[in-house]
Amino acid sequence: MQDFPYNPEAEKNISYPWFDWLRFGLASVVVLGHAGFQFAPFLTGELAVDVFFALSGWLIGGILLRTEFSELPRFFFNRATRIWIPYGLALILLYGIAALREGINFFWVKYLVMDATFTHQLFTFFPVAKFEMPLDGSGNQFWSLAVEEQFYLLAPLVMLFSPWGKTLAVWLPISAVMVLIESHAGPITLGVLAAILQRDYGIVGRNWVPVLALVLAMASALALSLDRANSQWLSGPVFAVTVVVFLALPGRRSKIAQFFGGLSFPLYLNHWLGLAFVTGTAKHLGLLELPGLSFIAYFTAVFFTIPLYWLVDHQVMQRRNEWYTRTLGWRLGQVAYILVITGIIIGYALYQFGPHGVVPEEFQAISQ
Repeated sequence: MQDFPYNPEAEKNISYPWFDWLRFGLASVVVLGHAGFQFAPFLTGELAVDVFFALSGWLIGGILLRTEFSELPRFFFNRATRIWIPYGLALILLYGIAALREGINFFWVKYLVMDATFTHQLFTFFPVAKFEMPLDGSGNQFWSLAVEEQFYLLAPLVMLFSPWGKTLAVWLPISAVMVLIESHAGPITLGVLAAILQRDYGIVGRNWVPVLALVLAMASALALSLDRANSQWLSGPVFAVTVVVFLALPGRRSKIAQFFGGLSFPLYLNHWLGLAFVTGTAKHLGLLELPGLSFIAYFTAVFFTIPLYWLVDHQVMQRRNEWYTRTLGWRLGQVAYILVITGIIIGYALYQFGPHGVVPEEFQAISQ
């Protein structure tokens, strides 16, 4: 595997080798959860996504802490190329197959618009959404991409357009409010807060910090196991950020770790392909009760994802610095803001004036 070309943003964050394995592990939790595997009571796909968010807050927040206004084009360009190209392919695969199998209807258009404009989580309400989304909700993980993209657009406004935007005085109340209102942004803002503490106090270099992080993570996991309904609002974000801080050990990233870390994103986006293939085959053969079917589905999803990683994600990372210009960076940033604003307007209109799905009676009985 060749090293990726020089990227100026790489100098703004220390290399953390355990983060590659963390990414792959988190994606695997989501995939296995969707395949029907039951983890320990505290460990769910939702919690894995919270850790993903905290990791983004730590890494992207750390980049923004060292970014000046003149460097924003590079920031927008790197986020767009890293996220949009693989995500665009995932949308084409999902909605293309859905159109062929189920046809195009109002809900197909509704969720395509929300996914393409990074506004999915703003107008998606469960359990009804599961029965609206194409292919039985196969793309329900896309909501987290909307949260990430909105963070990439709002965080620069806070950090670069305010003289106090990179300080604890600003991010401490922001993170407190996000956690208290149970926003998906809670773990992300805590990640930013941790990045500020690292910049100001070098917390990673202090011997007692990993011990405290581990204790808080274990306490949060216990709280989630005993009473998830009442503890999720605080225990989820705390668990997420403490896991990130605990694994923030500087070092050299290995080639194999970089491969699995890179594989995590296309696996997260496209794992439904492998799961659908295995489930469909097992159903045809009458093997839906086969022991270990969830693991067969998981490894099939990983196998299906490897070509996508090499053909798309890896190629983007290898070549994107050749594509960069300041003008293109500014244009991509403008497009990102326009997409989200447009999505909010259209999504609100579709939600207010369009039809809504119906939850089947048997599911209503189960959920009650």
